[in-house]
Amino acid sequence: MKNKIIIFSNIKGGVGKTTLCALFASYLAEKGCPVIAIDADLQASLYRHRQREKDVAPEAQIPWNVELLDTSDRGHLERVMGKLKSVPGIVLIDCPGNLNDRNLEYIYKSADVAIIPISFDADTVDATGIFVKALKTVSSADLVFIPNRINTSERKSEELRQRTQTTEFLGLVGTVMPTVKQSVSVKRYTTLYPLEKNQLAAIEPSFSKIIEELHINK
Repeated sequence: MKNKIIIFSNIKGGVGKTTLCALFASYLAEKGCPVIAIDADLQASLYRHRQREKDVAPEAQIPWNVELLDTSDRGHLERVMGKLKSVPGIVLIDCPGNLNDRNLEYIYKSADVAIIPISFDADTVDATGIFVKALKTVSSADLVFIPNRINTSERKSEELRQRTQTTEFLGLVGTVMPTVKQSVSVKRYTTLYPLEKNQLAAIEPSFSKIIEELHINK
């Protein structure tokens, strides 16, 4: 399978990039796509989540691997990214939302796709705009936006207008995926076990379109 490096990133915290990265890894694995996840975030949330699950269930089968990536060593980071470009399959990288770390340019430059989770509040929209502008100066990655943790019951006209304007704006620089609704089941992700029915129902519209649009199963 052709290599493709997909990063999950945004400078705005709380948009669910680690959760979506883990869910997408599980989704791809269940579709039969070879996938590995790289945790490049200083908090190492994805890696630590996997370790906790393995401690509880040491005999559980590993559906996809999670590896830590130290971004502090410039030379090491450059070598690792070079190796990841030759991996036969999909490489997902959970990135820190940091525009000041020049070492991260190696990740951004290597990325084929940048998946950017968003919400529609003004602070997140502004931060996302700043991030996209900075990212495009160092990366030619295709931009994919996922509205995540969205309360779809909100029907205020001003709220709906803002969502429409944001979607139209982001559509000028990338592809906006279907909304992932706010859901307890989505937040309660696992790195070891199959996707639950409710999780799959929430993410399927967005994730299936990503696969279709980017041809990542070819």
